[in-house]
Amino acid sequence: MWSHILTSALLTASLASSPAAAQTYTTCNPLTSGSCPADPALGRSVSINFADGASDSFTPQGNPTFNSNGASFTVGKSGDSPQLTSKWYIMFGHVEFKIKPAPGVGIVSSAVLQSDDLDEIDWEWLGGDSSQVQSNYFGKGQTTTWNRGAFHANPNNQADFHTYTIDWTANQIAWQIDGKTVRTLSPNDAQGQYPQTPMMIKIGAWSGGDPSNAPGTVAWAGGSTNYAGGPYSMIVKSIAVTDYSSGSQYSYSGTSGGWQSIQSQGGKIGSGGGQAVAAVDASSSSSTSSESAPQPFSGTHRDAAVTTHANVYPWVATTLATSTTAPTTYPNLPSGYKTSQAVSSTSSPSDLSGGSAAGGGLETVTGYDQRGFPTTMVQVQGAAKQYNEQGFLITPTPSLAGRSSPTAGVAQAANGETTVAAGANKKVTKTSAAVPRLDSIQSWLVLSNKHIIVLWSIYLNSKFCDLDFWYYLFGHCSPPVSSSRTAEFRIAGQRFVFTADSENIKAVLATQFNDYGKGKDFLHDWEEFLGHGIFTTDGEEWANSRQLLRPQFVKTRIRDLEIFEKHVQQLLSFLGNQGTEIDISKLFYRYTLDAATEFLLGRSVDSLGNADSEFAKAFDEVQRIQTIRARAGPLQRFVPLQTFRRGLKLMASFIEPFIQEALHKGPGELDEKEGKEVTWLDSVAKFTRDRTVIRDQIVNILLAGRDTTAGTLSFLFKELSAQPRIYNKLRQEILEKVGSRRQPSYEDLKDMSYLQHCINETLRLYPAVPYNMRIALRDTTLPRGGGDDGRSPVGILKDTVIGYAPMYLHREPAQYPPVSAFFAPVMQFSPERWEKWTPRPWQYIPFNGGPRICIGVGYYPPENDFSSKC
Repeated sequence: MWSHILTSALLTASLASSPAAAQTYTTCNPLTSGSCPADPALGRSVSINFADGASDSFTPQGNPTFNSNGASFTVGKSGDSPQLTSKWYIMFGHVEFKIKPAPGVGIVSSAVLQSDDLDEIDWEWLGGDSSQVQSNYFGKGQTTTWNRGAFHANPNNQADFHTYTIDWTANQIAWQIDGKTVRTLSPNDAQGQYPQTPMMIKIGAWSGGDPSNAPGTVAWAGGSTNYAGGPYSMIVKSIAVTDYSSGSQYSYSGTSGGWQSIQSQGGKIGSGGGQAVAAVDASSSSSTSSESAPQPFSGTHRDAAVTTHANVYPWVATTLATSTTAPTTYPNLPSGYKTSQAVSSTSSPSDLSGGSAAGGGLETVTGYDQRGFPTTMVQVQGAAKQYNEQGFLITPTPSLAGRSSPTAGVAQAANGETTVAAGANKKVTKTSAAVPRLDSIQSWLVLSNKHIIVLWSIYLNSKFCDLDFWYYLFGHCSPPVSSSRTAEFRIAGQRFVFTADSENIKAVLATQFNDYGKGKDFLHDWEEFLGHGIFTTDGEEWANSRQLLRPQFVKTRIRDLEIFEKHVQQLLSFLGNQGTEIDISKLFYRYTLDAATEFLLGRSVDSLGNADSEFAKAFDEVQRIQTIRARAGPLQRFVPLQTFRRGLKLMASFIEPFIQEALHKGPGELDEKEGKEVTWLDSVAKFTRDRTVIRDQIVNILLAGRDTTAGTLSFLFKELSAQPRIYNKLRQEILEKVGSRRQPSYEDLKDMSYLQHCINETLRLYPAVPYNMRIALRDTTLPRGGGDDGRSPVGILKDTVIGYAPMYLHREPAQYPPVSAFFAPVMQFSPERWEKWTPRPWQYIPFNGGPRICIGVGYYPPENDFSSKC
């Protein structure tokens, strides 16, 4: 029976399914294939009253029903996802939905415009929140920037019907509620992701809070769905659609994805035109997602016959207050800062423009102290300024009482982080505060220089004791580390900030994504091994890598399961007889290397069949030396590199012939390959002919596909071996699902919830990337860690190293419910905790988060091999 548990676990090693992004994937993307059929065009206006019954214009799925109220999309049990999909497309147009969204925590109602090349415009309602609606958009399936989602006040929307409109032209998208424009988007504001290709229309409801969904999906949907309290129905009374183009079919010419490349058969693109849309109504409260991430769509966006979905985890929708401020500029503000003033009805912008102290004018005081805390202040002109050694303003700003002035003047960083504030009857405050410091590290190590720290780090890593450093760091700081779990120390003038605080990690990975990156030093340290691949680069270079690789982690094929089955059977032959002791971890590393190379290149290195495989040995040695080299920092020059470079040459001698073979084939020849013949390398070679780019990405994905999966499997089987009860429960689920002989299918793997809980619990205690780092790419902040209570922001200067620890975060007792009969102690391996418990967003981050979330996360085999690394 171990064999079937092993087979299932290997196939789902990272099947900790994550919420699907709004970006979808079509089986025939016109930007990558020249043989896609044309889209049938609406080419006119239609008005459909669903109270009259079903319409021939839409294809139903999941049994929507029709009555005198309209079309009902009812979710009454797990798996319900009723929807309607239009049989035609529009090319720019005006769509009005008259909708009453479904109630119920975890229930999601959707109205979506979606194209074949992954353009998308959306309305979305969460059943647990009847006060607002969300708008969103996507262009060409890109998720490399995360600033699309917005919320709009829509009180009591479940009590009655409202009209939700999307007006879409080449120059603007407008979202309207009952005739009031709540949001507009121009192509310039969309940063290259403006939707502009023919769209079908989808409407429907689904359960994001279904217990079978991933924790991130459930959290986004507002919590678990209580089916006993249902059923829950979304009702669509009517839909009115005007196609701003005409003709019978829309087709793509070329692969630009621009609207100018769309051709109409028998008509004209944009010939219908569109009237000007009213400006955004100031009374319509609108807010953006501070997470700046796409919402995790599934349900209405899912069409098993046409689309599969990318995944993003974790995601949380946090709103910002509606901005009614008038930006202005103060003299001497540091680069990257601007000032926003909330103007009262009795004042004007000039009230903040300066003037004498007697007149109550404000002035800006700027600068940074030696520890990187910004001392930028806006205060009454002429007030005494005095700061302590940590950059705090210690002389209160005189009161502004009696002024007919703005309620507050707020200096903001360009990323939206508030840095200073002043206002009537208020003192100037400062967001940056001192963070606990490990000054005692010098005496503890006797020698106070960076070389000792480096050697200590290498030693702890060699003993698998990295976590000890974090416990020591947070336990020996002055002042004591607060609940924010953020501390710092300096080595030869270089500042290091270490954090296990979820808000800080969220800032680094998502909300302040552009402020942090891998940095030039990281690229320098890893370039010889990984080149300019997806794991080593920042900015546009990273975005290009992700855009190149992302489509290769979407399609699922029977061939992928066959690869796993082939190598699993070979692995089982090494397990020996009952009672025999073996080092299964080494076998897992050989197994994942074989499966990964066959998936990537079409041929395995066969390290299981040949324990002396030169490629496997070279890969191990290159990784070993690279790890030491990366940690050595200033001592790198003392690390011998002979075996390292010999290993790189041997790896190249194996990989290069496959690259040469793929590049020898023209794009047309690669397009002709189908099914089992298509390798990952073939797919990438369709999009780039750059040999170096292909080599770098192969090595990056090979590293991800091998180590993290092997490590996760090793820890999982360690726990199963020690806990017979869990092993027997998992065994019983697998027997009931697939029996003792049948190979699991994709559907089987998704349906085995206890197996999924075992994987989740393994990644909770043993995240595949337990520690990570980023570099501040500019002067910025972290939201928490400073001040006496650890709740104040922390100033971060450019080039500050930020270390963060998912393993420490996952094991922090304060993050969890109290121990009870239903919730085991934090350090105990307990898959059952996942049956009723859902982690809060950013409490569980085995796959990282934000734009750099692991590119393979949540995809079903074989992509799950790569789901634990980014």
